[in-house]
Amino acid sequence: MTETLFENAQWLVGAIARGLAARGGEGVERVLERLSEQPVNRSSFHAPVPTQLPVLRNFAECTAETMLIDADLAAAIAAVADHLQWRQSAGYNDTVLGEGFLDNYGWSQIIGPHGFFPGGDFLLGLIMLGPYHHYRDHYHPAPELYWPLTGPSQWKRGAGGFEMKSAGATIWHEPFVVHATRTTGQPLLAVWCWTSDTLIPAKLVEA
Repeated sequence: MTETLFENAQWLVGAIARGLAARGGEGVERVLERLSEQPVNRSSFHAPVPTQLPVLRNFAECTAETMLIDADLAAAIAAVADHLQWRQSAGYNDTVLGEGFLDNYGWSQIIGPHGFFPGGDFLLGLIMLGPYHHYRDHYHPAPELYWPLTGPSQWKRGAGGFEMKSAGATIWHEPFVVHATRTTGQPLLAVWCWTSDTLIPAKLVEA
């Protein structure tokens, strides 16, 4: 089982790299460069302790929708689905983010201390947000890429308004840029990546 999981984790990292390279976009080259520097070999592999969150009720639907934009990636995600450690950011709660937010939010790491490979000041993972929820304005020093695998979803960057993004788009945030995400009737599954300065967590903008 461990060897199979290692191979599937490598497959997932490769599928993300291939998918991003095929799409391009702002920040993608930086992500791929940093990704190429990460050890994803057998000696660095570690099987995380799997955890579940309520938002995963949407996971099968989202994985199936991912087939429409990247069948290889969808299959790789499905292959490791039962082994992901799903988490929520410290300090996030329904009081500050809205009723039901915690039941509709979670993230996991593929590369990072809670993932399959440790990474070096680099995080790569998946994030989920349930329908009709708002991950409100926040910022962090880490440059960040999102690759929505489902959609459409709404994205805001800086002082601008929300823009609708289709599944397969790539969204780049420079360090400390305030940004936010909203879903409509469809849940969101996205690849996310922090390319550096990963030790400082995101901070919500005070309402």
